[in-house]
Amino acid sequence: MLVVAFAAVVGSFFATTFIVQRSSAAVGGLSEDIIYNSAPSIEHLALVRRSVLEVELLLARFINEPQLRPELGRDLDAALARARRGMSGYMALTAFPGEESVRMDIQESWLGFDNAVTRARTVTESDPRAGAGGLFDEQIEPPGRRLLEDVTRAIEYNAVRGRELAERIRETRRRTVLLATGLNVICGILAVVVARLLHRELQARRALVDAHTKFLEARAEELEQFAGRVAHDIRNPLSSARMAAELAVRKSPDDTSREPLRRIIRSLSRADAITGALLDFARSGARPDPGARAEPRAVIADLLGGFAAEAEQADIELSCEPVPPVLVACSPGVYLSLLGNLVRNAIKYMGDTPTRRITVQVTEEGAMIRTDIRDTGPGIAPENLPSLFEPYFRAHGSVAEGLGLGLATVKKLAEGHGGRVGVISERGRGSTFWFELPRAGSPWETVTDASRAASGSVLQH
Repeated sequence: MLVVAFAAVVGSFFATTFIVQRSSAAVGGLSEDIIYNSAPSIEHLALVRRSVLEVELLLARFINEPQLRPELGRDLDAALARARRGMSGYMALTAFPGEESVRMDIQESWLGFDNAVTRARTVTESDPRAGAGGLFDEQIEPPGRRLLEDVTRAIEYNAVRGRELAERIRETRRRTVLLATGLNVICGILAVVVARLLHRELQARRALVDAHTKFLEARAEELEQFAGRVAHDIRNPLSSARMAAELAVRKSPDDTSREPLRRIIRSLSRADAITGALLDFARSGARPDPGARAEPRAVIADLLGGFAAEAEQADIELSCEPVPPVLVACSPGVYLSLLGNLVRNAIKYMGDTPTRRITVQVTEEGAMIRTDIRDTGPGIAPENLPSLFEPYFRAHGSVAEGLGLGLATVKKLAEGHGGRVGVISERGRGSTFWFELPRAGSPWETVTDASRAASGSVLQH
């Protein structure tokens, strides 16, 4: 319905435009007939009539006033020239339908009048006493009257024609205004319909978005509660397993048999730290401990040692560039969870690339500490990048096991601690996952700052 209503609005707009343009063209044509034909015809005919009356007056004086004939002759020639100019202008215009007979009558009357004037002048100039008779009344007045009647009839014809054209212009304009108004009303009604449909659509979409947001919030809350329960339930068996492994180390006769047990103890310790951090995070409602801090150098060294066997089995080289002596504002377990998820993913999705290397790098960027995990894997498709950190997202065609929560956990932990995460990837060129966490001061600096504050307070008192 929205598409149909929108198409109707557009169609009404184009129809209105077409009607207005067509009406404008019609009005333009009618106006040109008035401006360039009817009005000029009346103007030229009026000049002819005025000039004919002037010729008759001058010719009468020319006949009856011999002493003024030279001057009157010049005026008579000028009046005849104006009459001829008016006739030429009128005859040069395009005739209206039905005007040809009128034009022929005028042309014939003009020739008769012009010839009569020429003859009268010739007779008067050759015989000065000829004017004493009825020369004017007999030879000039009849053709002049006929010419004036024909000119008047032509003027009335063009005036009537002009009035008809004006009426047609007014009628065309009236119809156009009615049609345009009707179409504009239709456009307005359709626009209201489209607005209502859009409003309903937006309300429906907003309701869907709100419902989806509530659903995601409920899922996130369930996920946090689930993570807290799982972390709490797992810590006890992990502690028991680590105590058993430590007891086995003490009872082992030599170092050869103790080394695998120590590796197990380190792995159990990492698992205990991760579950402890997740438990604290779930309990705190995504609000981390403000006094928590971790040293990336120690956590990275411990983590890479724990992944050494898994990386060796996958024929992957694990390495770490020199780590600066910095502290980040989170617990060691949180940093271990962030780093462990990303390294585990890099190993899991390495694929069958010939160069198999994972590198960890820590850099200082002002108040933030950035950790990069670069791999030489197959890379990530561009269409998957925007959804990569969403819960339960699995790339199409992925064969790796998992629920799709690893990267979502990384994002939630990093942002919950005031940081952020991201990825840079190119197909066939590997990927770089990174996260930033706020820098934390060293314990000694914190104690020193507190001592200085206390000293300053005492000095002020």
